[in-house]
Amino acid sequence: MNLELGNGIRLTEIRQSDRDALVEFLNDPAVHRATVRIPFPYTAADADKWFDIVERSTAEHGQPHHWAIRSESGKLIGDIGLSRERVHCAHRAEMGYWLAKPFWGRGVMTSAVAAVCRHAFDNLGLVRIAAHVFDFNVASARVLEKCGFEPEGYLKKHYLKHGEFFDAKAYGLVR
Repeated sequence: MNLELGNGIRLTEIRQSDRDALVEFLNDPAVHRATVRIPFPYTAADADKWFDIVERSTAEHGQPHHWAIRSESGKLIGDIGLSRERVHCAHRAEMGYWLAKPFWGRGVMTSAVAAVCRHAFDNLGLVRIAAHVFDFNVASARVLEKCGFEPEGYLKKHYLKHGEFFDAKAYGLVR
């Protein structure tokens, strides 16, 4: 998928050349605070592990399920993807995403989430997309709600991060 989202922002494939941007933006404490699985500090070795995950996912599904969010200059400024199991769960996926702090509050992630959901329903055969956000991440919850996701529950002590439990809000979007 190579898709223009507006204002020069695009969704494209993830590239090995994105390593420096990943390290730069994922070492921001504000971005790390809002994410579940991204290590901190984030290193070039972490980026290489991510490239391996993306490559395996693409090979398993026969097409990409993770995309770079790029600025008008072509620099990676975020990432969005779908985690999907093929056995007994091929109809659904869980969405995850992050965006570099300088691009927060501009509607970039709302556009990216909407585009990936359309692509997932129209081209990947999905009928359900789930997403979880930390209960304190009001902005991410708002992105999901703007894209038609409905709240499905409140998950107490759902995540364990750096030895601390965090509650989460569960959202779902059904075709």
